[in-house]
Amino acid sequence: MPSEIRVRVEDARSRTAKVGVTTPKGPFELHVDANVDVDKSATPWLPALSVVAMRLHSDLIFSDPVDALALSNLPHAQRILRDWYPRRYSSVRVEADEVAGSDAGSQRGVGCFFSGGVDSFHSAIAASERITHLIFVHGFDIKLSDVELAAKAEAGARNAADALGKTLVVVRTNLRQLSDKARCLWGTDYHGAALATVAHSLSDHIHTALIPSSFQEADLHPWGTHPDLDPLWSSGAVRLEHYGTSLTRTEKIAFLARNDVAMDNLRVCWKNRDGKFNCGRCEKCVRTMVSLRAADGASRTLPHRVTPEAVNRLSLSGTGTLFALENLNALREARVRDLELETALERAIRRGRTRDKVLGGITRRWLGMTKG
Repeated sequence: MPSEIRVRVEDARSRTAKVGVTTPKGPFELHVDANVDVDKSATPWLPALSVVAMRLHSDLIFSDPVDALALSNLPHAQRILRDWYPRRYSSVRVEADEVAGSDAGSQRGVGCFFSGGVDSFHSAIAASERITHLIFVHGFDIKLSDVELAAKAEAGARNAADALGKTLVVVRTNLRQLSDKARCLWGTDYHGAALATVAHSLSDHIHTALIPSSFQEADLHPWGTHPDLDPLWSSGAVRLEHYGTSLTRTEKIAFLARNDVAMDNLRVCWKNRDGKFNCGRCEKCVRTMVSLRAADGASRTLPHRVTPEAVNRLSLSGTGTLFALENLNALREARVRDLELETALERAIRRGRTRDKVLGGITRRWLGMTKG
């Protein structure tokens, strides 16, 4: 007999949604808190909990009704995840009464998930005419316990939202605690479903949510957010849209380098050593600084100069190698060449190639473009 995950909506305040979840890993109380009213139906929890159910090979049973369109999309989303990761995920049965999605009309806007990073800043600016809300989430890349760093990041997001004329929605959720417990891999598997749950929680305010793309169209591969997967998390009330595949990361940074709002508030770091907004030393910080050097730009939130020594210290693998190859192309095409920096990056890429025993199609494509 297959195991089960049971979900029940719990009473909460107008700006908090809660569900009680019984899983093979034990009981959990999940919540989404925001600075605006949130949807307290069962529908928002379908994307995030369905991936957890697939990972735990458990049927998913809701005590409360779920949007009919969201339920009809789910088998397609399951098929994609199962095809991508057949050893980790299996198709599962989802049991819930159906309810028609309600369209609140033209008063709702378009949200864009916004961490303050390269992809989200590019989306927020490039799609600015459409976007009404920027959505900042505490509990995904920043731990709920790290209140100090979250306050710094939220302040940067608020500065950007004010400068861009957008409403900032601030969300706190413990959703990642369950996904980590279930061993759902955040980057490659899960974060798109988690973002979708947050988007549906804001259905009173938005009819569409943009999920900024991590990769250019030619470099797309199985990942937690993907243009084939994200729209399948849509419901009758909120549509999910994958945005920004037309540019590489280096091209996005070149675009942002001429925008003062982005350069004043850019947050790319995931190490956050010593609680810093950007540590200036981790792979993401260094890769961004190299891109800015190639674009002849500078961010006020990062050291203004990247040294060959900093690049030599990089330990690259996987997508880190891909982004380094993008940077090497950009440096070679820069108006003013920096041969020492190029040489250091070439060395780091060679080490990354050795570390990656099997090069994927993405890296092979870039290797062909960067020879000579």
